[in-house]
Amino acid sequence: MNSRADLLGCLTFYRLLMIKILQLLFALTLLLMAAGASATRPPFNIAFYYGDEAPIGSLMAYDWAVLQQDQTSNARLDLLARAGTLPVAYVSVGEMARSHRLFRDLQPDWTIGKNPSWASVVLDVRLPEVREFLLDKLIDPAFKRGFQGVFLDTLDSFFLSPNGEQQTAAFAAAHEKLISAIRQRHPDSKIIINRGFHLPDDIRETVMGQVDALALESWRTGYDAGKKAYRAVSDADRQWLAGQLEPWHRARPNMPIIAIDYVEDPLRAEELANRLRQDGFVPWVANPALTRLGPAVPRQVNRHTLVFHDLAEADMDRSAAHRFAGIVLERSGLVPHYRSTRQSLPQEPTADRYAGILVWLETGDRNSGLCNWLGQQQDRGLPVVMMGQIPDGPACRRVIAASDSTIPAAPLSYEKTQSSVATYEGRRLPSLSANPVPVAENPDSWLAITDSQGKRFSPIYTHARGAVASAPYIFETGPDNQAYWLFNPFDFFRKAFGTASMPAIDTTTENGRRILTAHIDGDGFISRGEFPGSPLSARVIQDEILSRYTVPHTVSVIEAEVSPDGLYPDVSDTAETIARSIFRMDEVEVASHTYSHPFFWQPMEGGRAPQLEDTLYGYAMSVPGYQPSLEREISGSIRYIRQRLLPEDKAVKVFLWTGDARPGVEALQRVREAGLLNVNGGDTKPLPFASELAGTWPDARPVGDELQVYAPVMNENVYTNQWTGPFYGFRNVIDTFRILEEKGRLKPMGIYYHFYSGTKPEALGALHDVYRYALSQPVTPLHLSDYARRVQTFYYSALLQDPEGGWQWRGIGQPSTVTIPQDRFPDVTASSGVAGFHDAAGNRYVHLTGGSPRLILTDAPPKGPWLDQANGVLTRWDREREGGRWKVTVGLNSHQPVSLSLAGTQKCTADNPGAKVRSAGEQIQITLAAQQVENLVLECQ
Repeated sequence: MNSRADLLGCLTFYRLLMIKILQLLFALTLLLMAAGASATRPPFNIAFYYGDEAPIGSLMAYDWAVLQQDQTSNARLDLLARAGTLPVAYVSVGEMARSHRLFRDLQPDWTIGKNPSWASVVLDVRLPEVREFLLDKLIDPAFKRGFQGVFLDTLDSFFLSPNGEQQTAAFAAAHEKLISAIRQRHPDSKIIINRGFHLPDDIRETVMGQVDALALESWRTGYDAGKKAYRAVSDADRQWLAGQLEPWHRARPNMPIIAIDYVEDPLRAEELANRLRQDGFVPWVANPALTRLGPAVPRQVNRHTLVFHDLAEADMDRSAAHRFAGIVLERSGLVPHYRSTRQSLPQEPTADRYAGILVWLETGDRNSGLCNWLGQQQDRGLPVVMMGQIPDGPACRRVIAASDSTIPAAPLSYEKTQSSVATYEGRRLPSLSANPVPVAENPDSWLAITDSQGKRFSPIYTHARGAVASAPYIFETGPDNQAYWLFNPFDFFRKAFGTASMPAIDTTTENGRRILTAHIDGDGFISRGEFPGSPLSARVIQDEILSRYTVPHTVSVIEAEVSPDGLYPDVSDTAETIARSIFRMDEVEVASHTYSHPFFWQPMEGGRAPQLEDTLYGYAMSVPGYQPSLEREISGSIRYIRQRLLPEDKAVKVFLWTGDARPGVEALQRVREAGLLNVNGGDTKPLPFASELAGTWPDARPVGDELQVYAPVMNENVYTNQWTGPFYGFRNVIDTFRILEEKGRLKPMGIYYHFYSGTKPEALGALHDVYRYALSQPVTPLHLSDYARRVQTFYYSALLQDPEGGWQWRGIGQPSTVTIPQDRFPDVTASSGVAGFHDAAGNRYVHLTGGSPRLILTDAPPKGPWLDQANGVLTRWDREREGGRWKVTVGLNSHQPVSLSLAGTQKCTADNPGAKVRSAGEQIQITLAAQQVENLVLECQ
């Protein structure tokens, strides 16, 4: 036996044992800390994301998000904070990159070295003027913009300077002064520091009391920037790190310790993150550029879809990808994230944030780089759906799994292999194609073509890496730009993207009933009605509609119409009196419809205006001496309403777009910063004699990080041929409501019109018909702002799934309704905040309530009573088994007398003497005269 070898072996064994002991002790304490916190909150997630391409909703899975200031819009900051994700600004304390916007502001004597690996210079933070520069130029502006914390990086970069190690104490003292200054200026902020291991004991104790979290890099895997290579961290390095962390951990056992590790293969990220959690850390596993989103707990399920169109970026809303695919994606639970092929291709990862990619090309432009990039995304596991004009070339053929793409020779014969083809809406397949059609390799074909030469083509098919639908086999077209889908696009997208199993946030339904909204644009407020006495149309609408149909209304005015300083001062006194009277009505929420009713919004943000002769009404109302501006139209009109028309107990809630209703980023930002919801735009008006699904626009239009919410359904102007007649034409919106329901409840019922509908007896009669029809249906009336918030929740939220299969959401608000596959049921017992479900319009709607619902799905219907439907918003739902009977406690706010029904029970009694309980088939129907009930207790068999 070699005693020296034995001794070395024992030393190695004990060294490794000590490392394990240190790691276990460190992990045990942090896990105890996490266990103490888990009673009140889910596991802690902190993101370090230094890019700008990720959808905002995908960042809402995290509690804190460290972001690069120059890569983060004001909208992103505000929306993340509203969603409960605390935005933290990245600040490099010890270095500044030569590419930084403030690099030229550095004085020559402020730098003491270089970091060639990152093309940066080392800052001398010992100098008070350098610290003031960091505070005044980087840190204070970040907080002013809306960041709620700072991540101080590169604290130890001074080691890169000559003799830097000998200056450790001086730099540590400077760092303590900087951190103290931040805490003094921003006492409620969060401060994270990277490492800080250089701090001596006395300074470290002071700093420990100032910071909220400590981060370190490369606990298990790291990245060598100089060699541009990933590396595994040795046990010796990890032992050194554990020793450095020990005093921090001992002094601040409840402080989060963040481990940032780097891994090349994103498929390894979740496993590594779980291992870091077991080690006791809050993990972040990403790429070295920190542009890849790391795993969260619960796991984030990708629900965003990257959608390419080939129009100019500013014309996205005119693209087929938006107009036709948008609503299909939304109702499938997929959030479209639009991008023009005329922009540069994305530089950041995609598989970490998207469920798939949709490309819909219309112009015939060819982008050879696009297909190469798409193929790379497919290699990373993302399905790619190509629609419209399918590009050719070897790279593109690989993307669509085709061996060739040519124009079929007429005459053509068809073989329909999917039941919805030529039966869904359109019936007539094209007799020929002027576009090349793919010759697919082993497709799951929906439609096959055999041409006159016996060659076989596949215009519609899915395959292992995506799907293809080539023009002209998407729509049957008709006169006046009518379009009818030739196949079921919902089934097509579900098959292509593989998203059929996830719950989809729904914006159409509340507790099983279709949402009903009503809103009035201010146009024509002072017009005279063709009735005895020639009353103002506003008075007609108030007396005949608002007073008669006591459902929620969102009502607006145009300042230049009603103000004494506007265009009609002689009638202003009467107009303002009526406006004040309307705004005092209980069911009315207040909106602005601008100052001068601009017909074009883009020119106010530097966009090109149409020629005057190409406009119908000019650019805006002709206010003498006034040039439309965003400040006056938005802030000014809101201020006018607040000062002259608003009752004390109300606020302006909504801003209603005018004219072309195509606001830019700045207009949307101004409305958001004013605290208002925005609505209007889109062109949803499916009719029996026009486009149906293709005539249904999506819920919203993303503009940068902002969001425009479209009107659910268009107004009477488009149903009366631009108010040229017939003036009873708005009755046809009833057909629109029916079609939207028959197609799968694509939209709420939205009664949307102008005050000038009060000028014509025929128009007023049509309004009565529309209201009577809407209220004859099972609806839940809500204010327009309530609907807009539901659309925001859809676009601005993350979908999470925990290890037990529970579905949860984090974002702006919580969904109140989701749809699930009709072969699944909500497990009402195992779930929380789940009241029941209702089947309608081919969908299964699940009712959610509370601040953090958690949905568990099962294959069997619930046992015991569950909520089938209700005509209001749930404020409480509790269900428990007591003594062989079920006790259900319900709270409901409605704008009508309360009505709800329970399924899964044969008999119930209510503790409220005003409640009427009766059996209705296999359900129990409960009604009350009141519109709200806080704690209705039902005992059921």
